[in-house]
Amino acid sequence: GPLSEAVDVMCQCLEAMRVWMGVNRLRLNPDKTEWLSMLPPRDFVNCPNLVLGGGNIPSSERARNLGVLLDPQLRLEQHLSAVARRTFAQVRLVHQLRPYLDREALLTVTHALVILQLDYCNA
Repeated sequence: GPLSEAVDVMCQCLEAMRVWMGVNRLRLNPDKTEWLSMLPPRDFVNCPNLVLGGGNIPSSERARNLGVLLDPQLRLEQHLSAVARRTFAQVRLVHQLRPYLDREALLTVTHALVILQLDYCNA
């Protein structure tokens, strides 16, 4: 069916990429290669495996791309939780620095540590 055809094309692309990397003295590490399925759960059960260099590539529950955590449903819940945790940790650091910095320096540190955390990948 169409799903098997799509997986076959993906396997061919992966193999072509592996060969190209070998020619250019690079190595695609199959042990560190994962894939993220965007299929509905009912179709995922019947999804054929992706193969690279003779071995199966395991699927992953989430993937990071350009700093954004993606899940199969594209809900971004895990990404938002991670950003909130990092930002809260940075706010605590800024709070600890308050007695030692003047207002201007504190604003600079806040911008560098907190605002940039929130603004990353926002454009």
